[in-house]
Amino acid sequence: MKWLTAALLTIAAVLGGLLLLRGSGAEALGGTALDPAPKTSAMPMVGDDGQPAMLGGPAGQVRLVFFGFTRCPDVCPLTLGRLSKIYQQLSVPQQQQLQVQLVSVDPQHDSPDRLRSYLDNFDKAFRGLTGTAAQAKAAADTFFILDTKAENGNILHGDQIAVLDRQGRFRRVYDGSALGDGQLGADLPKLIKLY
Repeated sequence: MKWLTAALLTIAAVLGGLLLLRGSGAEALGGTALDPAPKTSAMPMVGDDGQPAMLGGPAGQVRLVFFGFTRCPDVCPLTLGRLSKIYQQLSVPQQQQLQVQLVSVDPQHDSPDRLRSYLDNFDKAFRGLTGTAAQAKAAADTFFILDTKAENGNILHGDQIAVLDRQGRFRRVYDGSALGDGQLGADLPKLIKLY
């Protein structure tokens, strides 16, 4: 009878360890996981170099995608400044595996040159994407971004940062508080390795 008790305790310990191990991956990351992760199609845009560029779809890098605009007085400079800080804390090999993208919600104003000039204030490695109003709307809809033009001409938008894996799947989303409290910075090396 003692051997049966010992065997059952051993089995329970092994199963408990497996459950702990299995559950430790997703819970260790902040933000909100999208499960199942929707696959994004490559959407044609214009890059900050004036050349055709794609948002979404497969790529060789993990991507952090942020929607904003160059005339934004508050959310965008704060978010991009924080993204720049955590990007600089990565090793060079980690930086090479990550692309930070600003997608304009104000394509009528944000030309490729204006985007490039604006992003240079934060990090020269960051990339900007713009396009037609229809392209910007399709991109925002794909990432569940709501942007509204206020009476004063300002554009009200969220502070979400989408994480795309190398296969173009929309894996996680972080809000500005996760950037401000350091959660995204702590998660970023894991995200690069995982996705």
